[in-house]
Amino acid sequence: MDTWDHPSELELTREHGLVGLDGRVLRRARERGEKLRLARGVYVPSTVWQSADDDARYLLRIQAAVLTRVSSPVLSHFSAARMWGLPVLGSWPREVHFIVPSGVVRRSQNGIVWHRTPLSDDDVVEVDGLLVTSRLRTLVDLARVSPFVSAVVALDAGLRPLPTWVRTTGTDTVLKDELTEAALRLGAAPGGRPARMAADFADGLAASPGESASRANVFLAGMPAPVLQVEYRSADGHRDITDFTWEADRHVRRRVLLGEFDGKVKYTRNQYLKGRSIEEVVWEEKLREDRLRAPDRGMVRWIWNTALSPVRLRTLLLEAGLRPEKR
Repeated sequence: MDTWDHPSELELTREHGLVGLDGRVLRRARERGEKLRLARGVYVPSTVWQSADDDARYLLRIQAAVLTRVSSPVLSHFSAARMWGLPVLGSWPREVHFIVPSGVVRRSQNGIVWHRTPLSDDDVVEVDGLLVTSRLRTLVDLARVSPFVSAVVALDAGLRPLPTWVRTTGTDTVLKDELTEAALRLGAAPGGRPARMAADFADGLAASPGESASRANVFLAGMPAPVLQVEYRSADGHRDITDFTWEADRHVRRRVLLGEFDGKVKYTRNQYLKGRSIEEVVWEEKLREDRLRAPDRGMVRWIWNTALSPVRLRTLLLEAGLRPEKR
């Protein structure tokens, strides 16, 4: 593949030959533990790999797999999701996913999974120099092959604005109506029914993967759907937005029940700290909760291990006064 400038961290045996070196140089470096082979003929310094997180490692695997192809392949499914900045539950897979039109024969092996399915010109765009299924097509493909909660996490994110670091030649937004219509067009195709269910449930107002997983498991737990991102203004002028709100109806004993997902990330990442110490963030969160609590409002908080369990969420919400929904 000659049209894409690959990252400098990746070293290719064929490029060593162009400068008069031998591919054995990289193989010997691998034996000494200085290099790691990501794909046939593609190596990365061990120090780069060890310092990379799961996101960065999967991106390196994707780039390495692309470099093994003679022509430009089209990334799809989880690999396309990584390129679009879409989240998945758990770790990224080890395999890189490519897609080819129906009738083209490719064998899935050596860490590459080939998907054979109809593919139109509109389904393929360029993201950061690589060919990738469009954002809409990627979301539909994920919804067809992922469990409900995992699909909702990706689809909710897909309805939000595109991350600023993603460079693409394609459309950078997906509307709810577009997503549901694309899922409907699947008809009786494999994965069509779960894709329609996830697409119908998706909501771009969920602000994080933890909120999306929580919302999906609230539904699976048989509890009533919350209202997302409700704003409350305090007497001193503060404007606080809650993750989940169950308003006054037959399901709530108090007039309002507020729900908050607490992910560790907001206490550790610089983009959330915004120059503040962890202690300052925790104190500000405590003041925010004091403002939100009122005689007519209850509040319940949970973390990842509860968000991922409909049983734990149901128990927590029942104890907070929420009542199940009959369906």
